[in-house]
Amino acid sequence: MAVKTNILSITYLRAVACMLVVVCHAESFAAKLSPGYFSGLFGYGGAVGKLGVLLFFMISGYLMACVHWEDFGRGKMAMFVKKRLVRILPMYYLFTLLTIIAWVINPGWFPSTVLTPLDDILSLLFIPSVYIKELDTLTPVLSVGWTLCYEMLFYLVFAIGLLFRRSTGLIFIFVSIAVLMLMGYLGSSQQSYFLFYTNDIMLYFLSGIMCFMLQKRMPERYAHSALSLVLIVALLTFSTLWLQGVLQLLVLTLSFFLLTGLEFNAVRQTTMTKVVSAVGLASYSIYLCHRLFMGALEKVLHVFMPAASTATMYLAMVILSVASAVVGYMIYWLIEKRATMVFRVKTS
Repeated sequence: MAVKTNILSITYLRAVACMLVVVCHAESFAAKLSPGYFSGLFGYGGAVGKLGVLLFFMISGYLMACVHWEDFGRGKMAMFVKKRLVRILPMYYLFTLLTIIAWVINPGWFPSTVLTPLDDILSLLFIPSVYIKELDTLTPVLSVGWTLCYEMLFYLVFAIGLLFRRSTGLIFIFVSIAVLMLMGYLGSSQQSYFLFYTNDIMLYFLSGIMCFMLQKRMPERYAHSALSLVLIVALLTFSTLWLQGVLQLLVLTLSFFLLTGLEFNAVRQTTMTKVVSAVGLASYSIYLCHRLFMGALEKVLHVFMPAASTATMYLAMVILSVASAVVGYMIYWLIEKRATMVFRVKTS
């Protein structure tokens, strides 16, 4: 298996997943500028934004298996936890604190949110407690952080799995998550936390792990770029717009498996691939900051944009999406990279 090729594929996939979520939220903000022209395709709960989240979860499962495949049963749990915390905490805490400060300054900026000190504390522990009307679910103070609540639960299960030899550890990981999902399927509780933590979205982490396990048994190059890309685009479109539940999981898993098998040339980089790679590297910062930034930029655009129309809405979507990616990359370059290096040194 060509690890470098796969990591490059994952970087591109991160960029795609990130921008799907960004565009989804950009439309919801752009709709405020042209409320009569909202198309509903990429809005809250929209198919495209959901696809971005599912891809993120598959990427996470794939990477954890890829990077830590040899760490099972070797006393590496503490190292794994340390790496994950260094990767996740600094930027998440930064934007959570910025959100709290912004809410204290002007609660009107968050019309559907009421924060308490307990919400702030729980958010720092990745426990969602803020009810968002538009989403009809619980989130942490930083609303996009709801996905990180699932990530941290997955990391906890994966970390425990590392205590055992690989076969036992993988069984533990798969069974633990499957039991949670089964509880959600069979249970009748309508409690918010029960519904949140038994959501079958967790299965996409397992999908990523399975793709890596299958990939290890395949020839080094099993997906040919041109043909596979056509098939992948068709599968992604079909599963995103028309499938739900188990069928969507199966089709997206096949698509992800083919995507991670594509061979990309790491030497011959074009301007486009460099941009995509940069977005992929900065995807975490872009993801965390984009809604806060869009909220501020939307108010500026409200003053300067032309009269409401379909064209105005889509122009605003492009501006919001591109500007968020640029600002997110700057934050990655100026803050995230340095913070990660500093904390990595301090915890080594």
